[in-house]
Amino acid sequence: MGRPRRTNQERREGSQERILDAAEALFARSGFNAVSTKDIGQAAEVDPSLLHYYFATKAGLYAAVIARRAEHVNVTRLTALQAHVAEAGDGLTAAGVIRTYVQATFDLARTGGEGYLNYLTLIAQVNSTPAGVIPGSETLPFDDVVQVFIGLLRRASPGSSDADLYWFYHMLSGAISLSWARTGRIDKLSGGQCRSTDFDAIAEHMVAVFSHGLD
Repeated sequence: MGRPRRTNQERREGSQERILDAAEALFARSGFNAVSTKDIGQAAEVDPSLLHYYFATKAGLYAAVIARRAEHVNVTRLTALQAHVAEAGDGLTAAGVIRTYVQATFDLARTGGEGYLNYLTLIAQVNSTPAGVIPGSETLPFDDVVQVFIGLLRRASPGSSDADLYWFYHMLSGAISLSWARTGRIDKLSGGQCRSTDFDAIAEHMVAVFSHGLD
């Protein structure tokens, strides 16, 4: 017997996933403005009119790409932080909170496959792009978990001002974004001793650098 025929709903979902995968990879490689709906349609092997049918505009498709994996990113970070708080109890430290956040963040890069690597590269681009350049990128769906992270740092480091904590996050977020971008610059600078795709080493060194930043 042959395969059972897919339902219309299954075909629609399959088309949408191919479009999202193709758009994610192309946006990560070339940026929002350099990619056309025709490019995405060709890569997804669908008629470009389907992009407009499902997502209305290229900006709508971009927003859908950002939203698709956001919940998993948030849950991964939040679950790790909650587990650490439960384990640490009254012994919560800024170093422990930072280590947990960084390791959870890079677990996504280590284990998520090519799709997540493209996604994280895309988020790195958004993080370093001025507001308004990419439609709808003024706010990202990660802010609530970031505020939880900063709140835990506030508990663990009561001597730090709110401004200190937000500047600390600004610096940490910049390091994470640069690492997610996988530019290859560190590879060239180090003569191959360091690789921009070595997320285990990146997480280890990032924890070493930032874990005492609020002592």
